[in-house]
Amino acid sequence: MPIGKRLLMGVGAILAAALLLVLASPKSAHALVATLVQVANTTANPAVTLDADKATRIPYQSSSQGVDAITGGPCNGVDANCVFGLITAPSGYRLVVENISAYLYVSSGNPAPSGVMLSGAASTLQGATFFYGSYLGSNFQAAIINQSVKRYVNAGDGQYLFITADFRHDYNHYATVTGYLEDCAVTGCPPIQN
Repeated sequence: MPIGKRLLMGVGAILAAALLLVLASPKSAHALVATLVQVANTTANPAVTLDADKATRIPYQSSSQGVDAITGGPCNGVDANCVFGLITAPSGYRLVVENISAYLYVSSGNPAPSGVMLSGAASTLQGATFFYGSYLGSNFQAAIINQSVKRYVNAGDGQYLFITADFRHDYNHYATVTGYLEDCAVTGCPPIQN
């Protein structure tokens, strides 16, 4: 029996030593990994957290004076053909329109100012963006449009605004479109689904 007792004590000592090694090693390994992977985000050395898509956006703004699309002259009276041409998105970029605004000199609020933005290549209203404005009253004889929209335009697609209102012929009318250009080299610019 003394040999069995010694054998069991020896095996117990080996198991206790192995258990201590198992319990101690994960803590030291964890501490080593933590120091190797530590990210310091200080003002002197900030971590880069930018979205590449948003970082490459280019602000877009295009303003245009309205003309009658049929006569080429000033917009006059109740005119549904008052067109405002816009800058075309360059090759390699997609235009994302976020806001349409306009200041119009009008004789009355009938009809209320309204409009549509569509592609120059479109022969229908498919994919058109509609917007509306407000008549400021007879004291001002003006109407304004300021509407948030979301419109995606492929490179090279000409865009036009058609605005209907009771235009005064003795003033110029202006519209502005704002948004941003997406760099297709970064985003890939997958085709717009209609």
